Parts: sequence; C-alpha cells; structure tokens
Amino acid sequence: MATRLKPVPVDPANDPIADPAILADYQPVELQRTRADGWTAMRQRRFLVVLAETGSISEACAFAGVSSRSAYRLRQRSDAKSFSDAWDQALRLATVRLTTVAFERALKGTVRELWRDDHLVGTTRTPSDRMLMFLLQHLLPRINAPSRLDAFDATVADIRAGFPAALDALADNPVEMVPIENRDFFPDQPGDMAEDT
Repeated sequence: MATRLKPVPVDPANDPIADPAILADYQPVELQRTRADGWTAMRQRRFLVVLAETGSISEACAFAGVSSRSAYRLRQRSDAKSFSDAWDQALRLATVRLTTVAFERALKGTVRELWRDDHLVGTTRTPSDRMLMFLLQHLLPRINAPSRLDAFDATVADIRAGFPAALDALADNPVEMVPIENRDFFPDQPGDMAEDT
C-alpha cells in the first residue's frame, strides 16, 4: 500500500514563489473542488517556476511534491490549457538558462571523483571540447547573422515578459495529485509495469 506524502514545508526565504514579480500575473487552472493533496495553484506555481529555472521535470516535480505522471496528466487535460501554456514557456526560459550551464561544462568541465580502495582520494575537472564545439557550431551562425540574433533575443524577451501572466492564469484543479513514490525513482522494480489510470 502506497503511503501518501505530505507537502514539503518550504522556507519562505528560499521559495521562488515568494517573489511577487515572478508570479504577479499567473492564473492557475481552476478547480471545481479543492483538494489539500491536489494540484493547488501554489503547487502549480512551484512546479512551473522550478521548471523554468532548471528545465528538469523531475526536479520541478520533486519541489512541488508530485510525480511526473501526475504533472503530465494535468498537462494533457483540456481544461488545463493555462498550465500547458505556462509549461511550454517555462521550458523555453530554461533552454536559455541551460545554455550557460553548457558553456560552464565546456569551459570548466564537470567534477569527476577519483576513488581508490573505496575511498575518495580527489576530484578533477575536465573541460569538454566536444561540448564547446557543439555550442560554437550552433551559436556562431546566429552571431554572424545579427538579424537572427535580434529575433532570438526578442523572442526570449517576449517569453520572459509573458511567463508571469501564464503563471497568473492558473487556478486549483480537481485532478488528484499523485505523490512521489519509490517507483518514480526506480522504475525497473518488479510490479511497476502496471500504469495508473
């Protein structure tokens, strides 16, 4: 029998939802009835803000305390268009932010741990020439064509300006929030083949 998780308490000082500028115009998906463990407006906002910051569905779900199945289920509902639109905008914003992460990995590399006899003996960073070449190959055409770069910057600015309105468009939704369970992290465990309906 699955144990229901309680919402994780959030420190207001570290909660991105506490920033009124981010969520000023967000309208959550409206609920016919409110569930304490459901997709409340606050849970939707938490999910979407973390998604915009990280581009990671799993991190956004973990922060909101929901499973990815539950998030995709809400996204596919016909009455949750505001959530789906805000999800798309969040991913576009994340793409821009993740470009800086890619440059960081290309130039500084990722940390690799060195182990000997089950003991950590050191760490090393190795820059990624392959990542650097990929970034240059895809970004140089934009830099050499200023009109394309201006159009890209304008698109990003439009998305950034519209994201708070998309968040403000959400309201509570009657869809049951499916809590995160061990099988969300270990999908190959026996008995996980049955899909929830």
